[in-house]
Amino acid sequence: MKNSLLCLLALALAGAACSPSPQKEAELLQQEVLALHDSAMAQMGTLYSSRKELAYLRDSAGVGQDSAARQSLSRGITGLEQSDEAMMQWMRAYRNPEDKQPQEARAYLQQEKVKIEKVRDAIAQSLRTADSLRTQYSNPTK
Repeated sequence: MKNSLLCLLALALAGAACSPSPQKEAELLQQEVLALHDSAMAQMGTLYSSRKELAYLRDSAGVGQDSAARQSLSRGITGLEQSDEAMMQWMRAYRNPEDKQPQEARAYLQQEKVKIEKVRDAIAQSLRTADSLRTQYSNPTK
């Protein structure tokens, strides 16, 4: 019986030692959120150049008076602008949770992770749309 209790105690202590502390969990989650931000930010230059390219195509003689093409390109530009603004809004609103308790920090960071994932996905979608529009309207003979 005594050996069983000692084994159980040893297992409980070993399990507790293996799980990260609430503070460490919050730190890891913050690193994950910031990595998502960094990966989305890496696309901002492409987003900007895509916006310029679509504006050029929209305003070029190749599209001319084709109102459907102009509208499609304008919607693509708007999508890129909205993605850019979503990132800017997220960055303005994000606050380092260093002054919060670990559980509160984790809850905040989990919410921020969802938000930045949505921003990242919006950027990716707007870039895919821009690529498609660029392919479609770069060669006006199609």
